[in-house]
Amino acid sequence: MTPSKKVHVTFPVLNEAAQLETSILETLRFCESNQIDNFELCIADNGSTDRTELIGRDLQSRLEKVKYIRVPKKGFGLALKAAWSQCEADYVGYMDLDLSTDLKHLKQVYNLIQDGEKYALIVGSRLQKGAKVEKRTLLREIVSRCFNFWLRLNLRVGFTDGMCGFKFVEKKFYDQLASRFEFTDEWFFPTELAVRTEWMGGKILDLPVHWVDDSNSKSSKQLLRLTQQYLIGIERLRQEKRSFFSIPRFT
Repeated sequence: MTPSKKVHVTFPVLNEAAQLETSILETLRFCESNQIDNFELCIADNGSTDRTELIGRDLQSRLEKVKYIRVPKKGFGLALKAAWSQCEADYVGYMDLDLSTDLKHLKQVYNLIQDGEKYALIVGSRLQKGAKVEKRTLLREIVSRCFNFWLRLNLRVGFTDGMCGFKFVEKKFYDQLASRFEFTDEWFFPTELAVRTEWMGGKILDLPVHWVDDSNSKSSKQLLRLTQQYLIGIERLRQEKRSFFSIPRFT
């Protein structure tokens, strides 16, 4: 029997003591009751100053499938890079700790991977036909749609939602990307991942998801600053694209 492929799920966290244990245990229960067996959860703590580290290390000590790593400074992308560089899974990905993306999609992704679907990247989308979004403010909806429109206009990408906090990439493909491109340490990292995967010819699944917005999330509270980061990131990728055709594709 062919061994199942291992899936690594990172939860990047910063001062999440209030929610950390609840979300990790809920995810574990979901996996155990839905025949998701070859997986690991990683708490990637990037600079927390509350009890996040204490709780994370306690979860690691008690739960076989849970790993905790500490990144000494803030950086969403930095947390993902640190976690993914230390694991040996077949696919690596991330979810937001508030579980805004319905966990049923984790089962969907796991089944696709085990069934041998050869996707380089699976991108959760709140804008693809079939997606369902709840409790999202009009402002956030407008910002999201404008950002993704600007992304497609400037970079001509085919995926629909560069901002969604649910992405899974084949580890070998990610390692190739990381060896060729310098990825940001900040929030724009997942969008860079999707854009560069498409540039390098990786097959992408644009997966419609059920998303329930969390008005207390850090991204909601930092909307203006994050929008500025995204716009700067898009311009940086647009400049990078000028030299893209001199880069050999992966084989």
